[in-house]
Amino acid sequence: MFAELPKPFSVIAKVAPTTSLRRSLYNSSAHFQREKYVFDVVLPMFERFQQARGLRTAKSFAHYPSVIVSECCEGFEYILQRDLMAHGYRNFPRTEPLAYEDVLLVLTHLAQFHAISFAMQQQAPDAYAQIVSELQETIFVPPLHSSFVDFLQRKVDYAIETLQRNPAAGDGAVAERLCRFRDEYGQAMVDCVQNRDDTVICHGDCWISNILYRPMPAQRNGTDDGHNNNNNNNNNNGFNNHQHNHHHHHHSQNAKELKFLDWQVARCATPAIDLSYFIFCCTDSELRERLPELLRKYHSALVRRMDELGTVNGRELFPFERLQMHMKKYARFGFGMALMTLHSTCCVEKDLPNVSAALETTELVDIDELAKDMLYNPAYIKRMSGVCRDMVRFGYL
Repeated sequence: MFAELPKPFSVIAKVAPTTSLRRSLYNSSAHFQREKYVFDVVLPMFERFQQARGLRTAKSFAHYPSVIVSECCEGFEYILQRDLMAHGYRNFPRTEPLAYEDVLLVLTHLAQFHAISFAMQQQAPDAYAQIVSELQETIFVPPLHSSFVDFLQRKVDYAIETLQRNPAAGDGAVAERLCRFRDEYGQAMVDCVQNRDDTVICHGDCWISNILYRPMPAQRNGTDDGHNNNNNNNNNNGFNNHQHNHHHHHHSQNAKELKFLDWQVARCATPAIDLSYFIFCCTDSELRERLPELLRKYHSALVRRMDELGTVNGRELFPFERLQMHMKKYARFGFGMALMTLHSTCCVEKDLPNVSAALETTELVDIDELAKDMLYNPAYIKRMSGVCRDMVRFGYL
């Protein structure tokens, strides 16, 4: 296998933790199996489906690294994938809320990914049902352990504190709503991932550190992008002759190509899971002023791609009103993820506590003790208080 690889060759190895405490805490075995399954089965099937529907390779959703080899032997799990950094991809700065263009770009990619699920449900229901049957939830599985529930409730207390440290008019009502959510938090997360109406296969962990980008050269012919070069067999069966003319990639100065990493918690759920997680963990209040318009653009991109994949009545299949209803019911999932992650997202890498080291040496020490300093970080206080207010303002909480 390595004989035919160009030299030099750069790979990324993802390796599961080996200590039993960390393995059980992170449910390592299940998550490595999930990622292997997504790369071995789900994404290749999506790729074949897009090809069979005549979608040109350049348009199809193939925004993920290629895996060279993976193994899921209990205790020795690893995934070896091509290093996208070696192909010019990089991370967005994680402490910065994303710019509008980048948010729109991510939402458009999510729309194109979600569209495949909707199209397959209509056109290849058996194959789709088969894939989904293997995607049981791995994190919010009832009954939630009492220590996990305590952990979640403390996160709400921290959020309420950010309102006190960065007060604004109307915070009384927001804090009151947060107190109610405190008791529902764990169950709310379970309910969000258990919903079975209008579901798609979600990336499941769609936040800034799992999205890489590279600036797009003015003239890209789409060859070596660190992907599997998607055997461009021209078996288009005459499907797409009419598509060549809409080449409207307006290459703005800052056009970017994206790749989505870390598919370990891919799940079957409402699209609102991916949308709310990304929106509430990776943007700020200022950008969310434009959330209604962004959701419209996501929906248009979704329907457009459903149509391109041969879906009949895509717009009726998942109307915009239904998306809004899903956000009203399930955007609390993204809020739940923001409560859990924002204090570390708002930190520069070097200020993050070394949780791994702590877990190697102790029984489950109160990891929160390590995180205390992060809670006084002005960036966290500003972002978290903004998320709380917006959740209430949009009627999502």
